Amino acid sequence: VGGTSTDVALIMNGQPRLRRETTVGDVTVRASSVDIRTVGAGGGSIAHVPELTGALRVGPQSAGADPGPAAYGKGGAEPTVTDANVVLGYLPEQQRLGGDMALDRALAQKSVEKIAKSLGKSVKDAALGIYDIVNENMVGALRLVSVEQGHDPRDYALIAFGGAGPLHANALSILLGSWPSIIPPGPGVLCALGDATTRMRTETARSFSRLAKDTSIADLVSVLDDMAEQTRSELVADGIPEDQITSLFEIDVRYAGQAFEVPLTITQDILEQDGIAGILARFDEEHLRLFTFNMDTPHEIVNLRAVAQGQAPALPAATLPKGDGDPSAAKIRDHTVWIDGAERAAVIYDRARLRQGDVIEGPAIITEMDSTTLVEHDCRAVVDAVGNILITLK
Repeated sequence: VGGTSTDVALIMNGQPRLRRETTVGDVTVRASSVDIRTVGAGGGSIAHVPELTGALRVGPQSAGADPGPAAYGKGGAEPTVTDANVVLGYLPEQQRLGGDMALDRALAQKSVEKIAKSLGKSVKDAALGIYDIVNENMVGALRLVSVEQGHDPRDYALIAFGGAGPLHANALSILLGSWPSIIPPGPGVLCALGDATTRMRTETARSFSRLAKDTSIADLVSVLDDMAEQTRSELVADGIPEDQITSLFEIDVRYAGQAFEVPLTITQDILEQDGIAGILARFDEEHLRLFTFNMDTPHEIVNLRAVAQGQAPALPAATLPKGDGDPSAAKIRDHTVWIDGAERAAVIYDRARLRQGDVIEGPAIITEMDSTTLVEHDCRAVVDAVGNILITLK
């Protein structure tokens, strides 16, 4: 979650789901990419009450970074999600964003007053309405990559990052039933870390278009071996040592006469061991999971794809010193937050001083240079060995 949008994706068995084409504006790019869905919901999203409906809406318009939310004190006057978080106490006004910018709570309240007057509510209730609606917008995006693709969000944990992600993670877990909420170290710069440490990857694809009953395993292996050699050569040309390259294959299968194929990821060992029958069994299993039915129609192998990957960089995580479960050494001060229509006593903690095993009872605010984490009143957070914050229900 950033200033203008929320990006979501699903990771299953350690691998992100991919899509074969992406639309950027009016241009369709036929290249593999992570299946990311985006909605206009972020810290800078502007709240408004259309005169026609009289119902509160948040986004997709954004105040951006300049002038930004009213609380930044840079001339912005429109009520944003950030301003709502400041009014609710989720972003303490004494906190300095990025270690430099101070928040102005009076300006945030003034901006949210516009929404409060339109709705006939108090400023805090209006701010909570903004917070709740932007969370529902985010849940809508999360359902696109989970429920609408045959995945129950309750079977998954929720990992939140970006500058604003940890502020909303706890609420999203409550709405989806996805536990725990995981806040990794340095959530505001996690994308940059991923970009700096990602493995090299290249792929190639070919049409195949044959009925499975008319295809032998030797036919597949012959084509896939040729494709694998091509992709490995490309990585070697880019300076990746041959012994650090691994190959895998993707095979698109469908029922003959259908327009939708299911991509299956497979290694050469599995391909040679299970044969065509194994591929079709995996297709039937995945098709049943996605659509709840299978067909007696013959199977068709549509496309073949070979992927070559370099070695992932070795980045051992730093282990935190062990604590006794008491986070009081990291306490900054007492605080109050507005949750579920009531003002509640909370504590603000400095994440840099938390230790392995510390247990933080909600409501609480955990601050760091690049982000802020909210732990709601009916939840608690535990710090694991490498500094992840794991939020669960009490």
